Amino acid sequence: MTLQYTVIDPTKNITLLVTTPMPRVHYAEIASHLLALEPDAEQVGFLESSDEQDAALQMMGGEFCGNATMSLGAWLCRNETEGVSRHFSLDVSGVDAPVSCDVSVVRHGYIGTVSMPLPEKIETLTLPYGDGEISLDAVFLPGICHIIAPNGTVQRHQAEDALRKWADILPMDAVGILLLDETAMYFDPLVYVKATDTAYWERGCGSGSAAIGAWITQKQGKGQCLSLKQPGGTIAVATVWQDRAITSLTITGTVTLGKNKAVDITW
Repeated sequence: MTLQYTVIDPTKNITLLVTTPMPRVHYAEIASHLLALEPDAEQVGFLESSDEQDAALQMMGGEFCGNATMSLGAWLCRNETEGVSRHFSLDVSGVDAPVSCDVSVVRHGYIGTVSMPLPEKIETLTLPYGDGEISLDAVFLPGICHIIAPNGTVQRHQAEDALRKWADILPMDAVGILLLDETAMYFDPLVYVKATDTAYWERGCGSGSAAIGAWITQKQGKGQCLSLKQPGGTIAVATVWQDRAITSLTITGTVTLGKNKAVDITW
């Protein structure tokens, strides 16, 4: 059969949005096939219908992804004209509640803001690293855990091996490690998805941006408005701190819609 998908660029975190309805049992296999076809792509999401929300998004490993959510919002605005703004309520894998996504159509693409799910917890983990152990803070978001590695704590050439070991320990659909230069507000994100056994140095990471924003908010005990640089560009994070807790967490970024493509799939 023929499968339709769109190549979408949210802060260079190239996302393939499959728009042909497919059985979920085949998602991981389809994702692996498409990632092999599209070497610049870092993840695959599947458009689904929703009885109560505007649309539904199921990621390739059942994880939650802020950039993919933003990408779906932009795709839903694909026929709108410059200056139009839309609000969407979306069902997204990895979270139980609908996710709010606001999209504005601008001259060269879209600006999207996603109300991210709040962290389930932020805690310090002691993890195996090299011949010993390392203690790092981890932000647990629904469906994904991001481990924050400040400058000098984790070497880039050791990161993937360490992350795969940590993913075996942590009961999450996806695990990331964020190599963070807090002074420069810059980070390199590496994300591992268990269902597809894929690890990518992402050029832009929405959930990683949210995790860093939440971590800094808790550490400083006050709301934040941050611009977090990463290899593909900048994602803005805004948080609200109230009664010693994070009560709001949003990310804002740019999205460009690429080509619509088709590929024949056989089982």
